[in-house]
Amino acid sequence: MDTTVRRNLAGGWGVCDLLERPICSITRDLHGSYWIILSQEQVARLSDIRKGPFPSVDAAMTAIEKNLNGPCRHRAVTVSESHSPRISAVTT
Repeated sequence: MDTTVRRNLAGGWGVCDLLERPICSITRDLHGSYWIILSQEQVARLSDIRKGPFPSVDAAMTAIEKNLNGPCRHRAVTVSESHSPRISAVTT
C-alpha cells in the first residue's frame, strides 16, 4: 500500500493512504526518538509493526514501508499563488 507522510500542526507527521485515510502518525519524544502511533482503525491490522524508538522520521517510514509492502513518501508542501510573494519587473 502506498502511503504519504506530511507534517501536521502539532509538530508530528501524519501518515495516510492515497485516499487520505489516516493510518498512523509519527511523533518525537523528549529524548529525540521517533515513535509510530497507530490510528484506532489500524491497530488490529498493523499490530506487528515495530513502533519505535527510531532515530529519525525516515527510519519510522522504512518500518511502515516494510509492514505495508509499499512506498511511504513525504508529501510535498504546496503553497497557493495567493500566499507566494509577487515580484514585479521594473522597466526603464
